[in-house]
Amino acid sequence: MGFLKDLRTLTAQGNAAYARMDVGATLAAAQQSLDQANQVMAATVTATDPGLDAARVRTTASVLDARQLPMMIGMNAVVELDLVVTLAGGIPMPATRTEQLAPLHLARVMPGARLDVSLVPGRPETLRIEWGA
Repeated sequence: MGFLKDLRTLTAQGNAAYARMDVGATLAAAQQSLDQANQVMAATVTATDPGLDAARVRTTASVLDARQLPMMIGMNAVVELDLVVTLAGGIPMPATRTEQLAPLHLARVMPGARLDVSLVPGRPETLRIEWGA
C-alpha cells in the first residue's frame, strides 16, 4: 500500500502547487522573454536589399570587445561585438553588432582580432561580418 500512499501524497502536493501558481504572471514572464528574444533576433539580422548588395564594399574591422549575452539560440551564442571598421582611405568607424555565433566562430572574436566585413558606404546599419571569407 506504500505506492498508493505516495501517489496520494504527490497528488496532494501537485494540487497545492497548482493552486498557488499565478498563471497571469507566468504568461507575462513568458511574453517578456519572447519579446527579448525577438529583439536579439532582429539585431542579429543584417538588412538585405538586392539593390544595396551591388554597392556593398568589402573591408576589415578590428574587434575591440566581445560580450556574450545571456541567451543561446539553438547551439549558437549571442554575442555583442564592439568593432572599429576601417573605411576607404583609412577612416575608422566605430560600430556595434550583435551576432549569433556558432561555437566554431567564438575564438574568432577575441579582442584584437580582425574580421572581414562588408557594408554600403554611408549606411552603417548594413554592416555584415563575412564569416565565410
